[in-house]
Amino acid sequence: MARLPFEGIRILDFGWIYAVPHATAWLGALGADVIRVESTLAPDLVRFLTGTDGVPGFNRSGIYHAINFSRRGIALHLAHPKAQEIARRLVKLSDVVTENFTVGNMRKYGLDYEQVRKIRPDIIMLSGTPLGQDGPFARTVGFGPTTQAFAGLCHLTGYPNGFPCGIGGTWPDFAVGAGMVFFLLAALHHRARTGEGQYLDLSMAEMVTTMIPEAMLDHFMNGRDPAPAGNRDDAMAPHGVYPVAGDDQWVAIAISTDAEFGALCEILRVPSLAADRDFLRLADRLRNLEALDAEVAARTRNFSREELVARLRERQIAAGPVYNTADLMQDEALRESGMLVTLKHGEVGERVVPGLPVRFGAIEPRYFGAPMIGEHTDEVLSSLLGMSADEIAKLREDKVLL
Repeated sequence: MARLPFEGIRILDFGWIYAVPHATAWLGALGADVIRVESTLAPDLVRFLTGTDGVPGFNRSGIYHAINFSRRGIALHLAHPKAQEIARRLVKLSDVVTENFTVGNMRKYGLDYEQVRKIRPDIIMLSGTPLGQDGPFARTVGFGPTTQAFAGLCHLTGYPNGFPCGIGGTWPDFAVGAGMVFFLLAALHHRARTGEGQYLDLSMAEMVTTMIPEAMLDHFMNGRDPAPAGNRDDAMAPHGVYPVAGDDQWVAIAISTDAEFGALCEILRVPSLAADRDFLRLADRLRNLEALDAEVAARTRNFSREELVARLRERQIAAGPVYNTADLMQDEALRESGMLVTLKHGEVGERVVPGLPVRFGAIEPRYFGAPMIGEHTDEVLSSLLGMSADEIAKLREDKVLL
């Protein structure tokens, strides 16, 4: 089997919740030795979410398993000076340190960038926070919904004349996590060329703002403030989701040309609709969107979801089913893509989790199950730091390893 691209890279990961663990899971699957630092006194909040089997416990959360694969886990009570010293010894053996605590926490533990680069001058450290390390709001505690709002996204999301809407509590964490992978790879590439480490100060809100370039350009170039448009589009009509036969079943349809609209009308068995003067050209359809959507929705109800999607795709029309989670997990294309992987876990056994959303032609990602809390503490301290069993037992007795 081909050597994985990040073999030989070690990441000391203090990250929690979603964004940082998502990033380091991808890097771990591609060969990095990721050592996740936690404590039973302050465990990752995700360990308490969606147990999936109804049994409470530190180690049973399905979503924790899905985000924290391909890493080792150690338990360190960082408030203890001896735990801080262990962490500093691990920094010396690491290439990357990642964290997304509230600003100031890493300094409190003596593990901020100024301190860790004294230990290892070429270290790369990434801090991911809602609003960055500097400025009047830097110490603000934030989560995905508040980050979306501050970044300007909620103002654009929702329906016309409605109130601002978020797009889910776990967004933008995963998009930010993917960005973190890119930034860490850039820093590693820079170090490989120059020998220099560096500090990466990532503002989650700023990253979200980069994802709404149309609104930014409309403001800077035209002085306009875009408003929520729901499912509609300025350059396509019809464009939205439409009901089909069954209870709460929908398809998404996007029509970009007059010819496509004609084909849609044929499939919906109302070819005369394409010749209606209210819908003849794109400009006409955009002026009469409510009537257009009502006409389309009245016809899509006569088809099953799968039948209508298949007919639309045959005519090269952009269309797809609106899946719920159960539908998605049963989708044949997704199941055959290899993205879903079955991993073994020390307490709950096998769990199916989403892996990397890509197929490599020359390498095979290295997947293994998320760690139980502190699962690899003895292994890491003995193999990397040369500690004996007696030394490790004494650290547990002193409540350093919790």
